[in-house]
Amino acid sequence: MASELVGKFLEQLGAESPVPGGGAAAALAGALGAALVQMVAGLALRRAEQSAADKLAPLRARAEGLRQQLAGLAQRDAEAYAEVDRALRLPKGDQAAQEARRRAIQAALKGAAQVPLETGRACLATLELAQELLPHCPRSARSDLACGAVLAWAGLTGALYNVDANCLSIKDPGFLAKLAGERGELERCGGELLARLRAELEPTLSGWLPAPEGASG
Repeated sequence: MASELVGKFLEQLGAESPVPGGGAAAALAGALGAALVQMVAGLALRRAEQSAADKLAPLRARAEGLRQQLAGLAQRDAEAYAEVDRALRLPKGDQAAQEARRRAIQAALKGAAQVPLETGRACLATLELAQELLPHCPRSARSDLACGAVLAWAGLTGALYNVDANCLSIKDPGFLAKLAGERGELERCGGELLARLRAELEPTLSGWLPAPEGASG
């Protein structure tokens, strides 16, 4: 499990460097969630009748696409932050150089905000896919689907934190208003989907636990 590639990424993430950072980690969490949703879809497909198989095969393909997209976003997030760092290092110099530096920083920050927003969209799509897959999920894979949903939600939440971090320094009111609207919708929809999935999955997993003290029935 601790492959060279995963180990290297974790080592880079833990190093005293801002790249890769939270945005890349959020995308990786989303990719892990999508991979679990893909696995559950594959397990369901293997057991399905032909009528259900026709529906499940596209779900598995969508999950695979989201997994690949989110894995790519982890790299893109690191690259976007590196672009911000390069802009911050531009010489201040005279007034013209200062203005060029300011424009470069603002452009880089906008790019760095849009990448985690895209991560958030992909994580929300993963949660939506988990919801579609729920009626077909084998009993033995419910913990995997629940874990995939929580990881997708964690990726979404982490991505939105990184949108916030970049937007704090952006000076374009129109750009900020547009992102704020979509950010709020992603957060709302993601929270609602996770709550629905947990309400369906957790009772089927927690039956072995003793009833809470004072619970009736």
